[in-house]
Amino acid sequence: MKTRNLILTLLFSAIVIVELLGRLYENIILEYAAKPLIMILIAILFLLNAEKKTFRAPVLLAFFFSWVGDMFLMFSGGYDNEMFFFAGVGGFFLAQCMYIFIFIKYAEIKTRGFLIKSPVWFIPFLAFLVGFYLFLYPGLEGLMIPIILIYAISLVGMSLAALNRKGRVGMKSFRWIFAGSIFFVISDSMIAIDKFYFEDGFANAGFWIMLTYMTAQYYIMKGLILEKE
Repeated sequence: MKTRNLILTLLFSAIVIVELLGRLYENIILEYAAKPLIMILIAILFLLNAEKKTFRAPVLLAFFFSWVGDMFLMFSGGYDNEMFFFAGVGGFFLAQCMYIFIFIKYAEIKTRGFLIKSPVWFIPFLAFLVGFYLFLYPGLEGLMIPIILIYAISLVGMSLAALNRKGRVGMKSFRWIFAGSIFFVISDSMIAIDKFYFEDGFANAGFWIMLTYMTAQYYIMKGLILEKE
């Protein structure tokens, strides 16, 4: 098991490096070779190591929707193809909904969630949601206005659901997943800034977006692996 995990982890690391080099040097061939494999390897690592069996189906569905989002965004041509961009956002919206469902429904300890006990933690997340959307709003038009708002709500909701796991699962599982949710928020926020705020994007945007995105998905997978029945 350890040898198999080591080999898969090294393979995943190699794919991460290839993807980041593709982004850094704007080499579409490297990206096309690496990006489709990111969520596939994460799903394999999850299946081989998950201690909890009852949530395998919804977790794999979340990974699948993330993979669909990856594929559509990869073919969107740097987000220029609106149809593929919308489809990619739709894939990730479904992934966020699945993550929210998983984080809320499945727990190790039958107790009230952290946010029920400490609702004050809603404030910074809601402040970020409102503030960031208002920051982006001048660059939005047409269907982008409601679509980005709905997706932003799902993204922040996913991170809140991850925070709500505190006290309901082991601390290691909580920390991995909550950290992953924050990296997800950072990654998608950079996508929005790159597309809607800067006219020509910001320097090395693809590199930083993919670095934080792959970190997010890997951390979430690690946390899910550690959750027990």
